Amino acid sequence: MKKLLLITAIASVFLACQKEAGKGGTSSIIGKVITYELSHFDVPGTNQRVDTLGYYYHADEEVYIIYGDEDNYYDDSYETSFDGSFRFENLRKGTYTVFIYSDCESDTTGLAVINQSNPVYAQQLATTIWKSDCVDGEVAVKMGIEITENNQQYNLGDIMRFKIESNQ
Repeated sequence: MKKLLLITAIASVFLACQKEAGKGGTSSIIGKVITYELSHFDVPGTNQRVDTLGYYYHADEEVYIIYGDEDNYYDDSYETSFDGSFRFENLRKGTYTVFIYSDCESDTTGLAVINQSNPVYAQQLATTIWKSDCVDGEVAVKMGIEITENNQQYNLGDIMRFKIESNQ
């Protein structure tokens, strides 16, 4: 009986010491931010299209990370390097959300009207810049990731953001 209590007490101590997601580990998350400059033309019946003016890996762009899934407040941020790359280091096992901000528009009523006359153009807008959760011209582009092993590097690849150059 004493052995069972001793084993239970030791197991409780080890379980209580498990750390949540955050700093203090040995893994990292890397990626790059790529920006697509877009213009779109909304002249009904004639010139409705989305044009890509250019794209580039975005230097000096702020990338945010949330440790765990308990809240939506960011815990840390990183400014991208000259080549658009970022790195969050010393992370423990757990779940993380990495996000950036992208330009957007939120006129979903207008999108529904355009969808009636030009569904191809409406689809182009919906997959790029027209977002129902757009606030003041910005939307968070989020990527979730789970770190399951220590001493690993997790690559998110390219995180795409849009910059609206013109609306003609």
